[in-house]
Amino acid sequence: MPALKTNLGKYPFYRERLRADGRPEPWTISELESFASSHPGDPYAGRTDPAMAAAVSLQIEATGEPPVWIALNSAELGQWAGAVARMWTRWGTARGETIAFFEYGSSPIVLLASSGYVAYLRRGAAERAGLTAICNDGVATMAARMVSIVEAVRPSMLVLRRELVTPFAAALESSATSLANRVRWIALGEVEGAPARDEADRVSATFGVPVHRILRCDAAFLLAGDCPGCGAFHLDRLYRAETLASHEVAVTARFARLCPAVRYNIGPAELLESGCALAPRAQRIRC
Repeated sequence: MPALKTNLGKYPFYRERLRADGRPEPWTISELESFASSHPGDPYAGRTDPAMAAAVSLQIEATGEPPVWIALNSAELGQWAGAVARMWTRWGTARGETIAFFEYGSSPIVLLASSGYVAYLRRGAAERAGLTAICNDGVATMAARMVSIVEAVRPSMLVLRRELVTPFAAALESSATSLANRVRWIALGEVEGAPARDEADRVSATFGVPVHRILRCDAAFLLAGDCPGCGAFHLDRLYRAETLASHEVAVTARFARLCPAVRYNIGPAELLESGCALAPRAQRIRC
């Protein structure tokens, strides 16, 4: 995919951040929130072109008040879903299997799974991979129903929100249900960033199932999964990362033009260039 080429000067958020070389200063979600607070009435915090119509708008869950939204068109939704499908395939899937979610239905990782979950998405990630998707609402009181889904639907893969690990584990224990030898892998995610590696290891020991981590940054349209080989997060071809002088990493979503995400600072991390045997040309992030 070619590099993103757009006039960032027409977007108010970037116009205030442009350097002499035409590139914006790296930014964080707190800076996006600050812009939103000082520019009431713009739910996208200065990151959309008024001349372009959005097909879908999603609230960034990690932001507070006022809420900040991202916008996409149909083609961008499809590209984003493709990145998710490739992440799941790298972890191992088989056509005809089921993937289950214990996560909020408003999370991009859920919405991108199926064309039945969000308008204007022609083929979701599950459909691309030949999977069936089922979502259980991501609140602790639904843990028992998640166990019922595991027993009745028998999903091969499970996407789990980090704060639901404890209630889900308790519900499994109460029903004497084991995930071992039943679920191929669990993908562990949270609202912003990624769970720590040692936490994922503890979850794996609790459930007796391999656990992968999801790196999620909605403001940058970033969804990346860790690699079972090298352990780093593999960036899909839809993204480009760079190391900052502050020893942090900035990510650009190369496909986002309606609501550009250019040089989003994900924080302290190590950028690894190509070299993993499982995806030799992929950029990788260790954090």
